[in-house]
Amino acid sequence: FHRPYFHVRIVSDVAGVSLGGALKNVVALGAGWVDGLGWGDNAKAAVMRVGIMEEVRFGKMFFGDTVRAESFTEESCGVADMITSCGSGRNFRCAKMSAAEGKPIAEIEKRELNGQSAQG
Repeated sequence: FHRPYFHVRIVSDVAGVSLGGALKNVVALGAGWVDGLGWGDNAKAAVMRVGIMEEVRFGKMFFGDTVRAESFTEESCGVADMITSCGSGRNFRCAKMSAAEGKPIAEIEKRELNGQSAQG
């Protein structure tokens, strides 16, 4: 899997990887609301930046030194996953539609997600 143009790395920070995968969904909701309200890319970037910082703080608070800040800021399981979720994930899409249409997320989920649900 390891190629000059594509690198796969093992991340030993199990708690950090798990937290990043869960908490990014909450941040994606915020990014979706920002987009749906038309606040612009800088506001969305600020939400994402603060979200990453909060993930690190949350991890350190509940898991101590077993969580590495780098798992959120330097690994694909952290920042890259956050960028993807905050630009096109179902949490982002539902929140964006909810803000733009003024409708509850539950209604958007039912209409748009074919039985799936937002995870934030």
